[in-house]
Amino acid sequence: MAPFSVDHRVTDAVVSGRHEPWTSLMQFITVWGDTLTLSLVVIGVVVLSWLAGRIDFAVLIVVASLTGYGLMVLLKLIFSRDRPPVADRLIDIGGASFPSGHAMMSMIVYGLGAVILHRVYPRVRRHAWWLLAAPLLVVGVGFSRVYLGVHWFSDIMFGWLFGLIWVTVWVAVHVQGSKRRQAARAAARAAATERAARMASLSS
Repeated sequence: MAPFSVDHRVTDAVVSGRHEPWTSLMQFITVWGDTLTLSLVVIGVVVLSWLAGRIDFAVLIVVASLTGYGLMVLLKLIFSRDRPPVADRLIDIGGASFPSGHAMMSMIVYGLGAVILHRVYPRVRRHAWWLLAAPLLVVGVGFSRVYLGVHWFSDIMFGWLFGLIWVTVWVAVHVQGSKRRQAARAAARAAATERAARMASLSS
């Protein structure tokens, strides 16, 4: 898959404008999209969900992140796009370029993390501006990959798109699962109440 014309224009513009302290800042920001950092974030959300008694949310972010990673690897194998020229790169990296794993996985992990913390902790809901950290990190990580010359602009845009779709799919799956579990519990309570009433009527 060849890069689009807009990819070359954006890369040329960004590379020609690189200078300190922006280069050091981008090298710092891009770490927030690394596999190790995102894994630690997932672990943190799992612990917070567990402490709040919401094991379902802990399972949600683990399953969505692992399957999202698998999807990202599959997409890279399918499209097999080359990265920007080595001369434009500020960090050493290999592998296929499309979609950006940093962009896609940061969208999944930070996006789901924000959704889960909003649902689990009332304090987060009362101070929702905290959640702005998630989109800011996602945007910053994505831009850093273009700035450092390791991804094309469209790698980032489609990485965000695939990540957003994955978040939406898994949130919908979780909502439907919660509804089914609530319906099952309600049916079980109704059945138990009916049995208790029947036993009471028989004993009277």
